[in-house]
Amino acid sequence: MPETRSGERRETPRRTPREHARAVRSCTACGLHAERLTPVVGEGPADARLVIVGVVPRRHEDLHGTALAGGPRNVVEEALTRAGLVPGEVRFTSVVRCRPPDDRAPELEEVRACAGHLDAELALVDPEVIVTLGELATSVVLRRPVPLARVAGYRLDVRQGVTLVPTHHPSEVMRGVPEAAKAIRRDLAVAKAVLDGRMGTGAQALSELRSRLAAQG
Repeated sequence: MPETRSGERRETPRRTPREHARAVRSCTACGLHAERLTPVVGEGPADARLVIVGVVPRRHEDLHGTALAGGPRNVVEEALTRAGLVPGEVRFTSVVRCRPPDDRAPELEEVRACAGHLDAELALVDPEVIVTLGELATSVVLRRPVPLARVAGYRLDVRQGVTLVPTHHPSEVMRGVPEAAKAIRRDLAVAKAVLDGRMGTGAQALSELRSRLAAQG
């Protein structure tokens, strides 16, 4: 099993970039493969320190195999730039790799069918920070259902030492949801601060919380 940057062991076997791309493009684990054009392999450096996880490809993403496109991509890249991050140094990927018909929400079995691809990609990249876009992506990475309102902007410890920062999906900005753009900028700034060492990791935040609770008890 591969090691993380901290030297801890991880259960997910690590694919090479070529093996990962081949596995995604040849996947027939659910019915979505029947009508897809280009599945989302993931784009950006295979050793990126930051991975952004979206939910599901739509029409443009299906045409080009990108994880995020159009207005939502512009929202995220603008927030990355504001935070002092370079979009080209970030890995973009998606929970579900193939476009559902009529751009409907993915079904549970489709999410489950793609879960192994996301696990393998995160093991391949081995990022320091993951930012999830929206409640579904956050729940998949956390491996449990969780309301986004409870965790957005927090630093959480996942995957044996990786920091997760959940945030809103940029489609909310496109729909005019109040405060969504501000929240995304805030949360990507948190991710940047963790990468720079100006804020503690998710593991450190958890340790501090436990210490406070112990002191109160």
